[in-house]
Amino acid sequence: MFIDEATIEVKGGDGGDGIVAFRREKYEPFGGPAGGDGGAGGDVILRAHPHVKTLLDLSRRRHHKSERGRHGEGGRRKGPDGASVTLNVPVGTQVVDAATGELLADLVTPDQTFVAARGGGGGHGNPRFVSSTRQSPRFAEKGARGQERRLKLSLKILADVALIGLPNAGKSTLISRISAARPKIADYPFTTLVPNLGAVRLDGENQFIAGDIPGLIRGAHRGAGLGHQFLKHIERAPVFVHLLDASSVQRGESLWRAFAGLNRELKLWSYELIERPQLVALNKMDAIVGDASAMSEVAALRAKLARRGCEVYEISAATGEGVPEMLWRVMALIKEARVAQHEMQAAEAAVPVTELARVAVENPFSIKEIARYADGSSEWETEGGALERLMERFDMENTEAVLYVHRLLEQGGVLEQMKKAGVKHGDLVHAGKVAFAFEE
Repeated sequence: MFIDEATIEVKGGDGGDGIVAFRREKYEPFGGPAGGDGGAGGDVILRAHPHVKTLLDLSRRRHHKSERGRHGEGGRRKGPDGASVTLNVPVGTQVVDAATGELLADLVTPDQTFVAARGGGGGHGNPRFVSSTRQSPRFAEKGARGQERRLKLSLKILADVALIGLPNAGKSTLISRISAARPKIADYPFTTLVPNLGAVRLDGENQFIAGDIPGLIRGAHRGAGLGHQFLKHIERAPVFVHLLDASSVQRGESLWRAFAGLNRELKLWSYELIERPQLVALNKMDAIVGDASAMSEVAALRAKLARRGCEVYEISAATGEGVPEMLWRVMALIKEARVAQHEMQAAEAAVPVTELARVAVENPFSIKEIARYADGSSEWETEGGALERLMERFDMENTEAVLYVHRLLEQGGVLEQMKKAGVKHGDLVHAGKVAFAFEE
């Protein structure tokens, strides 16, 4: 079953906690702190695997979680890191954040990876907090929580040329002739239900990937006939071959209307698609041999397309007539597209990183007043992961840990920022799951 969309929920493993421990060997009664660090949590990784062709497995199992890190041990022994989880996806998979709609990754090369959810870092044991004024710290750091995300995966097939056309134009027959692909083919009006890819080999040096894109119909850009699922698969192809069923003129159908109608759908989906090279293949020419009226209409269509600058080839996918000549022209257009792509990539690489990077300066948190009481005191709530993560990683019931965190907030200017926002001595401040009384 071909599934090209899936929604999954991923969570990196939580980091292990650092621990509080002291050396107590027989001859070293004052051996000092010896708590080990916690291990890091494992990541959830997406990998583009060349042998995976569908998102079926991921559509059936939505939740994926990596292993958490182990807690540290005495004797400064670090806890083992958690194992990562790797999920294989087809080459051409796009990863989108379901909450924001942001495109996070586009996996277009085999074995390309993306860390979908990072594991949390391990907490530090108490030896990490030794200082000149704190010789025997009795607190340690908790492990950080693993990243948690809801992701939408969307597969857009990778093809050098897309075979497009209305249902029953002969796309499946053509790809079965020029490659080893074997899509379902019928002798009655029938449209392929899934895209098919085939490797086309002209000689030892000239080869490309052709994609048979399922038949499109009027209104496809609005989703008619599963148009959204079909149209997205042609977005990566730099060259199009537009198949028209020449035998349809015998049934009184207009080839020009079929050509213009499909191009209108492409334009409404994305105007950029119309600007790509598009060859027109008049297929099933063997079916109208001897039909003077049909041949006359085909000739008129050729002239009309020529005036628009379209290259037209008369072929028969069933017999192979005219196909080799068209394929060599397709190969030439693909080479031109590849050269243009390489030049664009080289130009981007030549631009200094500082010009390409977009630097966003963000405050580590924001704070707002949520309640005010008759005695003049207030309650406040912070928003922003940096402060919340800091508070969660220490035991706020431990006096030494509280003093350590207070010092960090003071040195980082956080307390000063709170005062500027209006927080007063004695006000209650909520930071995630932690609440504390504000003190100078």
